[in-house]
Amino acid sequence: MSNHPDLYSVTSADFASRVLDVSHTRPVLVDFWAAWCGPCRSIAPLLEQLVTQFDGKLSVAKVDTDAEAELAGRYGVRSLPTLAVFRNGALAEQVVGAQPLQALVALVSRHLVRESDLMAEAARVALAAGNRDEAMRLLAEAVAADPEHYVLYPEYAACLIDSGALDEAAAVLDRVPTRVATDALSHQQARLRFARLASGGADSATLAARIASGATDSDTRFHWAVKQMMAGDYAGGLETLLQVVRSDRAYGEDAARKLMLDVFSLLPAGDPLIREYRTQLARALN
Repeated sequence: MSNHPDLYSVTSADFASRVLDVSHTRPVLVDFWAAWCGPCRSIAPLLEQLVTQFDGKLSVAKVDTDAEAELAGRYGVRSLPTLAVFRNGALAEQVVGAQPLQALVALVSRHLVRESDLMAEAARVALAAGNRDEAMRLLAEAVAADPEHYVLYPEYAACLIDSGALDEAAAVLDRVPTRVATDALSHQQARLRFARLASGGADSATLAARIASGATDSDTRFHWAVKQMMAGDYAGGLETLLQVVRSDRAYGEDAARKLMLDVFSLLPAGDPLIREYRTQLARALN
């Protein structure tokens, strides 16, 4: 492997720090490879050329899928090589198979830091300082100045959701074409649906009183599950939703099952609740 400082191997132990964290300042191209894979070996020199060509603007991280099967599975790697671009802490684009240098350059170029990225970074600083209004202003300006830089849209929508501007958040998310949909976009779409549910229905005290008195109607239990999860009790909320699925699958046009799927996308990857309740949900549906 090249001695270039921006070309390195990563494992599950340092993936977050060397890929996700770094991707907030520059694109990180992750090469999912294996020693027995001929096409993987063929593109290795091209990746070295790529990191040299984009010196200081790109990192290339290599994941040995034989040693890191869980990490490969987490990102849906089924064929090798798989090349995945990460930006702003999330998977932004993925291609499968050996690519010529020209295609690799085009892939990376779509995700290079732009002026709008610098504005977004300033927004993150403002948000970390507790100034959400300033963060939203900067993100709105970044999106307006670079409307086809769709990686910014989920971040802008997240601020709008957190501020309660749900209709505005929906309008922002709707502007992202299906062809460039990402995990970050799906995550904010799920958050938006959840936030809309949380803003409706009875208040927590009323729902808690109904549950304590033995209420088992689907509407009460569904909205109580939302309140449970808003309070951080995801296990309790998922269990309540599962009860609705088991007793009243048709409620709200399958609303309980759909909300469980949304919750799975909101929980951190690898959270044991995902596996536990995916299994229980599958059993309830069969």
